[in-house]
Amino acid sequence: MTTQGKIKYSIKLNNLNDNEKKSLALILHTRIQEMKKGEIDFNINKIEDPQKYLEVLGSLYKESSSFLAPKTPVKEALFRLFVFNGNKPLTIKQINKHLSELWEMSQFPRDISIEKLTSLISNTSDYYIHPYGRKFNKSSLPF
Repeated sequence: MTTQGKIKYSIKLNNLNDNEKKSLALILHTRIQEMKKGEIDFNINKIEDPQKYLEVLGSLYKESSSFLAPKTPVKEALFRLFVFNGNKPLTIKQINKHLSELWEMSQFPRDISIEKLTSLISNTSDYYIHPYGRKFNKSSLPF
């Protein structure tokens, strides 16, 4: 197995600066609002720890049969898969397997090959998906 195949990824929650924490919390909160149809009162000046939002959103996804609808863009699906799995670190091969199983009967085929997923993950900084257990900087990425 290549080194690339052994790398696990997750949503980066540690070592975030204040702006990154706020940005990630807003990403997660927006999805909570979508799932709850705006029922939650949210004060942007009282932002919570992204981990709390991740746990709430993960619970909502587990209760939903449509959290990963067939029309979900692949980049968004990557993010939702990590949230659904409690941010458990996954290899590209594991991600491919999960998405393939979830979308096997989809009438909306899409490219979720190892190569495509690798390319997407390398370009998803706005979703904070990074190699797990490594300090992140562009030079540490294997691609």
